[in-house]
Amino acid sequence: MKFSIFNFQFSIFHFRVLLLSCGLFLTSAYSFSQTSAKQKREQLQQQMKKLQDEIKAIEAAIKSNSVKKERSMGEILSLQAKIKSREHLISNINIQIDDLDENIGETQQEISKKATDVAKMKAEYAEMLRKSYQNLTLQNQVVFLLSSNSFYDAIRRYNYLLKIAEYRRGQAKAIQKTIGELEVKKEDLQENKHEKENLLEAQTAQKKQLENEKKDKDAAVALLLEKEKKLHKTQQEKNKAAAQLNNRIQVIIEEEIRLARKKAEEAAKRNTGTTKDVVVKKGSAETMPLTPAEQALSKDFLNNQGKLPWPVMRGHVVSEFGKHEHPLLRGVMVENNGVDIKTEAGSEARSLFGGTVVSVFFLPTTQNCVIVKHGEFFTVYSNIENVSVKPGQTLTTKQSLGKLHTDKNEDLTKVHLEIWKGKDKMNPQNWLAN
Repeated sequence: MKFSIFNFQFSIFHFRVLLLSCGLFLTSAYSFSQTSAKQKREQLQQQMKKLQDEIKAIEAAIKSNSVKKERSMGEILSLQAKIKSREHLISNINIQIDDLDENIGETQQEISKKATDVAKMKAEYAEMLRKSYQNLTLQNQVVFLLSSNSFYDAIRRYNYLLKIAEYRRGQAKAIQKTIGELEVKKEDLQENKHEKENLLEAQTAQKKQLENEKKDKDAAVALLLEKEKKLHKTQQEKNKAAAQLNNRIQVIIEEEIRLARKKAEEAAKRNTGTTKDVVVKKGSAETMPLTPAEQALSKDFLNNQGKLPWPVMRGHVVSEFGKHEHPLLRGVMVENNGVDIKTEAGSEARSLFGGTVVSVFFLPTTQNCVIVKHGEFFTVYSNIENVSVKPGQTLTTKQSLGKLHTDKNEDLTKVHLEIWKGKDKMNPQNWLAN
């Protein structure tokens, strides 16, 4: 009868080994989840640091341009950019707080579960020891071995006894390990709660700063709106200048496409004696035939999307790509074919990427404009006062294009940047490095 008890315990042993295997799988899955959460938190913290640095840079720019007592359009644009960055920062903090709340809830559940597991494991271990002492005394073990039907059966029973002892030791270690994990979870919980408290303090401070910045911007806007008629006239002039610039750029790019097609057709005639093999694909993305070298340059430019250097050493975006409301005039919409980046007086514009200058021209309201070709891509830089490059010149990445113009009336030094793919306008912010 006692031997049947051994057989029963042997079955229980295998069942518990299976449970232990499942536990290891779940533990590894949980560890993966924890790693993913940690990576997300690190990314949010990096983004938070980047936004804080961006705000500091804008504040420094505002301070360096605040010599005049009058409020300027340049200052308002910087205040608007700083408010936007501050709002992104607050949003980032909110996401971190939400994640911590979720982590705290999960950790509390895990602590409760592990505490229950420890109590259960201790109870099972105590019961196992009690039964082991009842059924596996030294005398019973000897009888168990001597009653074997064969030598092989004796070896099998002996190995079984060893496994019982090994399992007992494993259970003791598992209890200790779970207790250790429980303590770690308690430490994690305290750390998360402390981090949340710090973020809540930071959130309160950022909201207060945002409120002050909005008041400051509103005050500056109110002063400038006293000259609303002049602002409307200025904006009309800017819209007219933007349209002139756009028309000029389109003409130049279309001419580059025409010359590329002509060159491809002439090459085809030399090779085949006819133009029937020359195929120019229609569609804005494929309007320009390219040489192998130009194809490689286009591919290289495309592969650097989101990694291109900024066209100035230091600066921040004050007017984004596309259609948006005027920062001061209600109901007045501004359509930007690129981005405007405010920088320090005396700064120089620089090329985003290696390429060839295809055009340099001057318009009174937008100053000098430089167009650089990168295969099927074109980068356009305007508001340059003194140009240091010429058509046909090959440029390298970050090469200076000339000193930027400073509008003294608006207290604003900026570069206007556009990126075109054939005849299509691209959003430069999707191409510049963050």
